[in-house]
Amino acid sequence: MVSKTRVLLIMLLLLAVAIGLIVLLIKVDAGAFWIRTVPLAVLGFGAVVAQSMGLFQKKAKKTK
Repeated sequence: MVSKTRVLLIMLLLLAVAIGLIVLLIKVDAGAFWIRTVPLAVLGFGAVVAQSMGLFQKKAKKTK
């Protein structure tokens, strides 16, 4: 089962990183291609890595 709270928090963290990258790329006068592509790649690859690490899964409750 997917923990909606964890998904929200991790995606907000990735969004903050992507916005920071957009600001950084604008400051260094990167091209429009890089400003569009890099943040999307961070969001996509970050979500894939988080999913593969199991960060979105709820912990199973231990039964007695």
